[in-house]
Amino acid sequence: MKTKQIILLSIILVALLGCKPNNWLDWKTQNEIWLQENAKKEGVKTTASGLQYKCIVPGISHSSGHVDDAKIVKINYTGKLINGCVFDASDNYIEYVSAFVPGFSEGLKQMKEFGIYEFYIPYDLAYGQEGAGTEGTISHIPPYSTLIFTVELLDVY
Repeated sequence: MKTKQIILLSIILVALLGCKPNNWLDWKTQNEIWLQENAKKEGVKTTASGLQYKCIVPGISHSSGHVDDAKIVKINYTGKLINGCVFDASDNYIEYVSAFVPGFSEGLKQMKEFGIYEFYIPYDLAYGQEGAGTEGTISHIPPYSTLIFTVELLDVY
């Protein structure tokens, strides 16, 4: 039993330490380069604000009209950093479109109901130079982080 606990603790430590950038300025540069390269990939579109997105499944027009800040959405999503570390995930999450970081809200406005998209959100449309969450936790988002979300739009109210 003790061996299993040690192995589990080791896995958790490796996962947490592997998600922490060594140098914030270097991390900023890595994120900027990643976005430049991502923009060249097939199917990736870039908005005027700098949000990048890709339609995986187009979805259908929703009966409640176009997605805007005043609407409430029900979504499934997973959020990760450019190094692959998942910082958040939720199923059947319900929230106002305006409650998300600006890049996420803008991405939702591109979608149709039952669509699945990937959003590539630059740090200035997300948590900026401050980052978010408590350092050392799995939900920590380092400063200057590009956020990568896979989002499924289930309903619009």
